[in-house]
Amino acid sequence: MSSGSTELTDLLETTLTDTLTPAPDVYVVVAEVIHGSPVAPRLGSHFYCSAECAEHGVRELVSDLSQEEGGSGFVLPHDGRAIGCVVTRGGRMWSVQILARSELPTV
Repeated sequence: MSSGSTELTDLLETTLTDTLTPAPDVYVVVAEVIHGSPVAPRLGSHFYCSAECAEHGVRELVSDLSQEEGGSGFVLPHDGRAIGCVVTRGGRMWSVQILARSELPTV
């Protein structure tokens, strides 16, 4: 397992365990660096009841990353879910996606 996947797993496991025990239909928004210098994955600030509701979280996290890292981002539909991309002045490219609890990495 790559270090990025391990970090994402640890982040999600800690957050989900500390916050609540989610139902199978809980959705989260996750951002990971897919190009450039690696940093820990970012988890959106809310849990959502559907992928449609989580689209707001994708837009929010894309906007936050764009502002924090000085770049630009966009959100597009893909396979029935919104996905985001942020390209920063520092050369990072972030992927922002919606994941159901059942799609989260397991250890």
